[in-house]
Amino acid sequence: MLVEDIGEFDLINRLVGSIEARNQQFASALAEAGAILDLGIGDDAASWSLAGDAVATTDTMVDGVHFIADQIGWGDLGYKAIATNQSDIAAMGCMPTFALITLGLRGDLSVENLEEMYAGMADACEQSGGMIAGGDIVKSPVFFIAVGLEGMTAANGPLMRRDSAKPGDLIGVTGHLGCSGGGLRLLMDGTASESDDRAHLTSAHWRPTPRIAEGTALNSLGVRSAMDISDGLLDDLGKLCRASGVGATVQAGQVPADAPLKSAFPDDWLSLALGGGEDYELLFTAPEAIMERAVRGLDTPVSVIGNIREGWPSVEVLDEAGAPMEVTSGGWDHFARTRKATRLEFQEA
Repeated sequence: MLVEDIGEFDLINRLVGSIEARNQQFASALAEAGAILDLGIGDDAASWSLAGDAVATTDTMVDGVHFIADQIGWGDLGYKAIATNQSDIAAMGCMPTFALITLGLRGDLSVENLEEMYAGMADACEQSGGMIAGGDIVKSPVFFIAVGLEGMTAANGPLMRRDSAKPGDLIGVTGHLGCSGGGLRLLMDGTASESDDRAHLTSAHWRPTPRIAEGTALNSLGVRSAMDISDGLLDDLGKLCRASGVGATVQAGQVPADAPLKSAFPDDWLSLALGGGEDYELLFTAPEAIMERAVRGLDTPVSVIGNIREGWPSVEVLDEAGAPMEVTSGGWDHFARTRKATRLEFQEA
């Protein structure tokens, strides 16, 4: 069945019905945490209350720009649309609560595929928290998904922010970097199903794990400066430096990359780890004492990759001999792709 065959309101009822039972479970879990849905899908607006302070984020995925509908599983598409927003909430040290979904649909899209996409959204909520509380559907010549997600602080605690890095802080990252970028490259090359390593990398691209528990744990330890790695380590670290008015030095030998990435890209794994993007790991800075507690206390591995220093907002990457390396930021820009070599300088806007 196609979207044009069913009509807007029947489509809404069908999509809502496909996740209704799971959504009720998510609402109960949120209520226990102090996020109470008073009025959900079906009225002019949704209504809820939060026990903590609110944060909010939004992200849009457009067919042909962020994904190709014919080349991605619909469940993966729905999962990633929610997960990218959950990662932003994690970077603030908060938990996800309520999401609003806007779909721009062509009439020739399959209703069954959209139901599968909503199942993927529910998978992301089940794994990392939150629920779908409302949204909108519009006719569009280009298929897109726009997600707005609210989050909540724990016990009205402070937020982790990009503008709070201080000279002398150490730089830490959770997990491993580069797998998503490696997976995307394999998908573009058409070689994504040849081995377990390649399946691992493509899964990292389509189904990243937002670091919700890690973000709240870092916040409770006293970390005040953080962001998620969506546009690549060097590009995002540059944004943090610019927001905080500091410089950064990264030790290339300390950048964490796992065995599947190194196996699939023996000559290129470091460039993917530095600039591949869409890892959705947490990048954070903290004084040495707090960083030590983070390394010891989190279940997810934390790697210390460098330090924050005084000076013009810039990022320098050093090799194992301490010499500056020729690197590129690799960060994504919707309107221009910029590549800066050796010492990445970030001019004031």
